[in-house]
Amino acid sequence: MKRASALLALTLAAGCGAGGGVRVEGPAPTAQRARPVYVIAYMGDALQRPRDFALTEFSSMTGVRWTSWGQASAVGAGKLSGTWCIPTCDIPATITLTRLQWMERTGYYSRFTVTADREITEADLVDQKLEVPPR
Repeated sequence: MKRASALLALTLAAGCGAGGGVRVEGPAPTAQRARPVYVIAYMGDALQRPRDFALTEFSSMTGVRWTSWGQASAVGAGKLSGTWCIPTCDIPATITLTRLQWMERTGYYSRFTVTADREITEADLVDQKLEVPPR
């Protein structure tokens, strides 16, 4: 019995070292699933790639088409409107969401800035805080 065990161990050891051993190339495969990323609108709704949503008590974006989402920043273009621009609302604008924060396996953008081709008089649209769930 001892002889059979020793022979088996010797055979296994010799097989592992033959030809230089095991050769591994490239990065190890990972099974990552896309993790969801949200923006929380002014009224508290957690949204993914929202087309229409409230930014503040006085301003909102409509018809947003996102060119990026889920990375460190998200960028979209749509129409900006607010109580401060009546009656000439629906200003073409770009919104940038930044400071992606991860809670468990879910991301939330925590800041936003809106820019437009024409001057926006509303100061509340530059580097403003968005709500995120409490930790």
